[in-house]
Amino acid sequence: MSGEGSFHFDPERLHEGTAGLVELASYLWDVKAEFDAAMADTLWTGDDENGRKIEANYVSNRDSVSGTFGALGEVVERTSDATLLNLNATSSTQSDILDGIDQEINAYDFGGEGSDGGRRG
Repeated sequence: MSGEGSFHFDPERLHEGTAGLVELASYLWDVKAEFDAAMADTLWTGDDENGRKIEANYVSNRDSVSGTFGALGEVVERTSDATLLNLNATSSTQSDILDGIDQEINAYDFGGEGSDGGRRG
């Protein structure tokens, strides 16, 4: 954001930022996969009444943590996607506006030789 109420963005910096988000999302998915693999075994809890209680508590907490990693990966991934969509829409809008300005400029005759100085058409 620039001063005086004007807005400016650098598309290249946004691409760099979204690349960082993609990398972070990938890292989160990797951490989740490693966590899930490391925590999958529940045989250590035993098969008696206490073991089943421990396993139920362990599985609940394990699944909650795994779900958190998945949710974080999803949020970061979707944020990256949304940022790119907004960048493309903003760039397209900016391009359309500049094309419209060029068309308006080309529709005027600025008083060259033999001109009445008015609009062409």
